[in-house]
Amino acid sequence: MRAGGIRARNSWRMGTRKEADYLVMGRIRDPALSSLITSFPIIVGISSGEAREPHVTLYGPFRSRARGDVILDRIREASVGMNSYSGIIGDLIKLKGVRGGAIAISFSPRVDLTGFYRKLVSVLSPVATRCTWIDRDPGHRIFHISLRFNVPFREFDALWKRVSDLPPSMEYKPREGKGQLSPLRTYLQACDSPLTIFRFTVLRRGTIWREFDLPRSLWLSRKEAGDMREWEGTYRKYRIDEGMELHENAQGTSAQQYVISDLHLGHRNIIHYCRRPFVSSEEMDDILTRNWNHLVGPADEVFYLGDLCHGKNSAPASEYLSRLNGRIRIISGNHDEAIPGAVPSLQFHRDTTDLFLIHDPAQAPADFQGWVIHGHMHNNDIRTYPFVNAGTRTINVSAELLDYTPVSLDELCGFLKRIGPEEKILSLKEARTRYSSHSPYTSDQPKNW
Repeated sequence: MRAGGIRARNSWRMGTRKEADYLVMGRIRDPALSSLITSFPIIVGISSGEAREPHVTLYGPFRSRARGDVILDRIREASVGMNSYSGIIGDLIKLKGVRGGAIAISFSPRVDLTGFYRKLVSVLSPVATRCTWIDRDPGHRIFHISLRFNVPFREFDALWKRVSDLPPSMEYKPREGKGQLSPLRTYLQACDSPLTIFRFTVLRRGTIWREFDLPRSLWLSRKEAGDMREWEGTYRKYRIDEGMELHENAQGTSAQQYVISDLHLGHRNIIHYCRRPFVSSEEMDDILTRNWNHLVGPADEVFYLGDLCHGKNSAPASEYLSRLNGRIRIISGNHDEAIPGAVPSLQFHRDTTDLFLIHDPAQAPADFQGWVIHGHMHNNDIRTYPFVNAGTRTINVSAELLDYTPVSLDELCGFLKRIGPEEKILSLKEARTRYSSHSPYTSDQPKNW
């Protein structure tokens, strides 16, 4: 190829020739979704259409009368004050575009993402000279995560039928009380907690041009967007902002009792399955251990409800226990080795409340009239097992719902006094926000959570 041709090709890739098409997407870093998209042709047996890393299209494709730097400034303007956005994935949907059909997973944006989307439309619409119809009214966008798109119309009906007729995954274990999933959704090996979006990607002429890091409020180049060291910085800033990574001593001046479950130290796969904001099990172990020790003092008592460590690369439980402060009372989990002194369950009365502590809530006595404190469920079925479910009188203290830090029994019992019948509280953070006007913290405990 001649030098002029090479320059022309490169200038096209860099977006310096002709008018550029832009597309704004919410980047979803989720290994389970990536795996499902990659394996889709194998599962279904048809490779029609195109695929891209998990994302939610937010605006475009569009052309702009403004310079590229103006577009970037307006996206930053719409996201001021937020360090992430979230939504909940649903079941399969089929869509039709200009160039073909798409098979996708529905995505229901939560209030934070809906608000950002409306701001995004308001700041980009004045500079857009041409845009897809779907962006003309913010109330009509169909949010989704594409598994396959641009499937030729002549092939689409056959592909949809093959997807609909699939048998469920052999690894899928239906849980009582959970809704029925379409067969293809059973191949998604992940929890059902909200998906978090940490970055927005801007495509120009179909390739990544810039990526906006929400927690750090900075624009990344295409190269930086794929750098794992940059993702470490993204997650670190997010954890600090959300109170998931403690850096100061938060121990009380008098002895406290705490509870937590399911740290899964040394278990890399739990990061993917439960969407934990860590890049490695080593980083996770370090943060979870430091969080524990910043809060729990040597005189404090911790009721640990099982699954301390797991995975072929994890250390023995005794080694992890030696790193953790406090007098630890172990209730055995299904992944635990034999730990000296561990018991299958524990029952006691505290602050006018009967408590039953066990790892798996399904194993609690059916006739127990008090509150069952448990782990095991992680964030896998938060509709049935949120942090607090007053209807079933269960309290899920899996680490994911506690921001990876033990919670005191004083604070927990304070929530139980205020929660209404049949009420649900998704997480410890939600409970603290809901009851912030009458904080349940003890007088000697710091309140800057």
